[in-house]
Parts: sequence; structure tokens; C-alpha cells
Amino acid sequence: MKTIVALCLVAVALAQSNQEAKIVNYQYGIEEDGSFAATFETTNGIKAQEDGISYPGNVPESGNYVRSGSYSYEWEGVTYTVTWTADENGFHPEGDHLPDFSHTREHIGGVEEVEVSVA
Repeated sequence: MKTIVALCLVAVALAQSNQEAKIVNYQYGIEEDGSFAATFETTNGIKAQEDGISYPGNVPESGNYVRSGSYSYEWEGVTYTVTWTADENGFHPEGDHLPDFSHTREHIGGVEEVEVSVA
């Protein structure tokens, strides 16, 4: 019973220490052409950076963002890093710990190949 109580106290202490992470570096900038860049880092070792640009559409509330970035974090002594892009074709993450989905489009086809049926 004492072991269970001790483990619960350790778990609560660890959870509280993780909740107290603070942002130690944050930078953000946006340019007149709609491009931007952002970066941040926290006291618990999370790091992220992102940049992108807006491409307005021909009608209001349309258009597209093309964005790319990366983030990294440590879990149980291992640092995991994900680099990604996001555009009109979706979100595309890459990392040594992630499965390779690059072949998926070959199997399911592209967005333009999807048939839409109206009931």
C-alpha cells in the first residue's frame, strides 16, 4: 500500500512539473506579402518553427496557405523531430519515428480523382 501511495505522489509531482513549462523564446514576424515566420522554445525542451505564405483566391474567403516547419520534443531520453509541409494537398509530416506514407497517394489516388455523388 505504501508503494502505491508513493508512486501516486511521484506521478502527481511529475505531472505538475510538466504543467509548469514556460515559453523561453518566441519570435513571430509577418510581411506585407502575407508571408510569415514563427519560432518558439519552452523550458521543457519543446522547439518549433514554422514559415509560410498566403496565396489569396479570386473570391473572398478563398485562397491557400503554403506552410512548412518542424517541431521537436524529448520523451524518455529520446529526442523526436518532425518536419512537415502543409498545402492544398494536405499535411505531410516526416520523421525517423513516423511511418513512410509517401506511397499512399499511389494507392488511393489524388484529390482530383475523387468522384462526388449527390444523393
